[in-house]
Amino acid sequence: MPRYDDSAAYASNWRVVLLADAGFGLVGALVGLVILATVHVVIGAMLASAGLVYLFPVGRRARHWAALRREAGL
Repeated sequence: MPRYDDSAAYASNWRVVLLADAGFGLVGALVGLVILATVHVVIGAMLASAGLVYLFPVGRRARHWAALRREAGL
């Protein structure tokens, strides 16, 4: 698995960074649900599921960053 730059974990606004990232996935999921209900079932379901799947790495990154901050005493 590739390692990413975790320098944002030490920033004072680290939660805002994660919230913005999670918001991206949430908006994708919500738009997918709207498309699913109004326009096209398959396309909407694919977009909604992609948005939800996007949230899993964000949660994993949140736990990882919290651990890094604990280790650094922040």
